[in-house]
Amino acid sequence: MYLKDHIVRIENIKTLQALDHANIDHKVIALFMSSEGITMQPYEVSAILNTYDALGLKKIPTKKVQALISAKQMGEEDETLPCPV
Repeated sequence: MYLKDHIVRIENIKTLQALDHANIDHKVIALFMSSEGITMQPYEVSAILNTYDALGLKKIPTKKVQALISAKQMGEEDETLPCPV
């Protein structure tokens, strides 16, 4: 499954969660999101909710987070890297 272009917005994920907490069937949630312009299938609603709920269950050490941030910044500031297409 590909994460939908618009679903990364936190408002959309919060909408999915609110509808799920109201015990609305995932088929109905998928239909609602499709009517809002985000074409989804019921299994995608389930997968997104399960994946989002799993985030934050395990914490990684601060040292690793700092290393990832530093690596990203070095890549952004490196003038020798070719410009992406």
